[in-house]
Amino acid sequence: MKVQQEIRKGAAIIFITKYSGILLGLVVNSVLARLLSPAEFGIVGVVTVFITFFNILSDIGLGAAIIQNQDFNNKDFSDIFKISVLLSVVLAGAFALLSYGIASFYNDKVYIPISQLLAIQVFFSALAIVPKNMLIKAQAFKTIGLIDVGSAFFTGSLAIVLAYQHFSFYSIVWRSIAYSLLVFLLYFANSGLKIQSGISFSGIRGVAKYSSYQFAFNFINYFSRNLDNILIGKYIGNAGLGLYNQAYQLMMYPIANLTHVITPVIHPILAKYQNNKTVIFQEYIKIVKLLAILGLPISAFIYFASPEIIHIFLGEKWLEVVPILRILSLSIWIQMILSSSGSIYQAAGRTDLLFISGLISGSIMILSILVGVMYFKSLEQTAMLLVVSFYINFAVGYYILIKIVLGQHMIELYALLVRQMPAVIVLVLAYLAEGNLTRHWVTGPYMLIISLGIKLCMMGLVMAAFNFPLIEPYVKKLSHLKSKS
Repeated sequence: MKVQQEIRKGAAIIFITKYSGILLGLVVNSVLARLLSPAEFGIVGVVTVFITFFNILSDIGLGAAIIQNQDFNNKDFSDIFKISVLLSVVLAGAFALLSYGIASFYNDKVYIPISQLLAIQVFFSALAIVPKNMLIKAQAFKTIGLIDVGSAFFTGSLAIVLAYQHFSFYSIVWRSIAYSLLVFLLYFANSGLKIQSGISFSGIRGVAKYSSYQFAFNFINYFSRNLDNILIGKYIGNAGLGLYNQAYQLMMYPIANLTHVITPVIHPILAKYQNNKTVIFQEYIKIVKLLAILGLPISAFIYFASPEIIHIFLGEKWLEVVPILRILSLSIWIQMILSSSGSIYQAAGRTDLLFISGLISGSIMILSILVGVMYFKSLEQTAMLLVVSFYINFAVGYYILIKIVLGQHMIELYALLVRQMPAVIVLVLAYLAEGNLTRHWVTGPYMLIISLGIKLCMMGLVMAAFNFPLIEPYVKKLSHLKSKS
């Protein structure tokens, strides 16, 4: 079908650029983790939480609205960009002033110069929203990928050089500023955005309802996703936040870098079928199947390979991350599937129900974080309660999406997940057996790398064995090429 061909083509391009970014990100983070302390990471982590909030304010739902609306012309894009310039100036100034509030809340004046510098990032990140979403709307995924990877390489190298020169956490700060500036310039140059004279609000008024619900969802999602960082930094400390952030970031690698190979493609392609909910459901259930096939084994792999991952990528001083990462890994598969659902709400034109779903799930997550941090005062308990909240939110969110938005039956989703369970059980048993056989000799750095490689191979073999129909066409093609040679 044409829809699947478009999705595969876009996903293939994003896959290549995204995984180049993963490899690059792992290398940069691994080097910085050996040059900087958990407390130094935690200091920047505190400010990053607030930057994320300002990024939401700068979008106000316009990014998704640009993609969804099929009637925007060059004048509309120009008008929206001009409004984003004004908004960028206001937000950057507000963030610079907020630096005093952040310093007061955490009782540390170090946050004043850091936040005032990062106001520059807030400015350029806000400016990039319109040109970036114009590129997404045009399905220019290769251009976006090349810009992101190239910018990450340049700014990651900059951060490493600065860290070696003892710039401490400022190496991360300047990396963020340089990245936001570079991607804005490159997005703008490649978007085809042409600034026209005059300004009109007609384009924004046309998508006000759609974008307002999207903004409200993003607003709620921000607090549910970042309240843990805000409270951990305040009540457990910067070192605790540094540990938690590393565990969360490692957990997010497969979620962001596998799911986001597909999700950027879903909205612009399925938005064309916003009046045909059956087509959207049929195409989406194929995507959910793929995410389940990938996500469930990856969850098991991260759980059992956590010690090797931390040793290899972060070093021995980060070993306290292991139990937190193991707990969070139990939610990887469910978050991979959940993170794709927003694109379907958007494509179906039901950001109002996306907001309601987000309100429910956000409330559950916020309650979990408050209990974990304020009552238990434990990183592990907070992580465990978050995992529980993800499972509850999965059931609620997909009932609203499939039953109410798309008007389909839930049984197809749950049957799909049940069919993946035998592969997961076999993989878990294989990892337990491997652990018993190798626990006495996996000690040195080279043996840790070998152990990680073995676990990766086991995951690949089990996935291939239980999902052979997916790879059979490629096996036949390879055999045919060999026979011809």
